[in-house]
Amino acid sequence: MKEHSAFAPYGEGFYYNLGMHNRIKRLEELVNGASELIGRLQEENEALSKQVELLGAARSKTASNTAAVRELADFKTRMRRRLERICARIEKTNDLQPGLFGDDDAE
Repeated sequence: MKEHSAFAPYGEGFYYNLGMHNRIKRLEELVNGASELIGRLQEENEALSKQVELLGAARSKTASNTAAVRELADFKTRMRRRLERICARIEKTNDLQPGLFGDDDAE
C-alpha cells in the first residue's frame, strides 16, 4: 500500500501541495464572492445616486416653492395693509361727509 502525503506527484519532477491547493481554491471562492458583491454594490450605488439626484431636485423645487410661498405671503400682507389704509381713509372721508358713499351710513 502506498502512503499518502500532503504532496502528490503532478508530472515528472513536480509535486503538487494538496493543502496549498485547497487554500488557493478557497481564496478563489472568496475572490469570486467578493467580485459578485462588488458588482451588486455598484448597481446599488448607481440606484442610490439616481435617488440622491431626484431628492436633490425635489429639495430645490421645494426650496423654490417655499420662497414663492413666502413671497406670496409678503405680497398678501402688503395688500392687506394697503386695503386697511384705504378703508381707513374711506371711513374718515365718510365721517367728514356723511352719505357720500351710500345711504346706509346715514341711518
